[in-house]
Amino acid sequence: MPPTTARCAGRRGRICVVAAVVLLLLSAAYLTATLRYELGAGSFSAHPQSFSDSSAGGIREYRYLAQPDRTIEYGFSIANRGPVTVALEEVVDQGGPAYSVDRVRMEPDVIRQGITGFHAVPFQPIHLRPDDQVFIWVTLRFSEGAQVSGPCAAFWFDTQSVRFTALGMPREQRVPIGHVITVTTPDADGQPCAAYP
Repeated sequence: MPPTTARCAGRRGRICVVAAVVLLLLSAAYLTATLRYELGAGSFSAHPQSFSDSSAGGIREYRYLAQPDRTIEYGFSIANRGPVTVALEEVVDQGGPAYSVDRVRMEPDVIRQGITGFHAVPFQPIHLRPDDQVFIWVTLRFSEGAQVSGPCAAFWFDTQSVRFTALGMPREQRVPIGHVITVTTPDADGQPCAAYP
């Protein structure tokens, strides 16, 4: 092999190695960016059916009463604080043995229209641009004869599971909703327990 041909083959080999390293680094950056991409709590919430609320240490809590075959509705906004547009695909039913998600609605333009519930439409996939948010209404239905754990029992949550796509990669995340939802079972007379004024 003439010397010039050997030099060209060596140069091509180095270019291939450098290209492979660059491709590997770009792939790692893509995976890191998509696997770490997170949605956050927006700046709006609504709790028209809560029987009480309180605030401690900057955390707001809304309390609801769980009764058989009753529904409760709460609202929160999901914000895309990241640098790329994401596709919010689904608000996941995170129900338990005593309740299930009955309905999910959304108000895509809360900044302009405000939170009224009148503009809410059934949830459908939506693209959230950077620094954009969507308001979500979730209705929970308690099953017939449901008791969480007897009178004056409670459960709480402060996140909502969602599925979304960031940079083409599907993700599922428990998004913080910006406050705490507490659901209590009534006392023996069907009234809120004294521990939850």
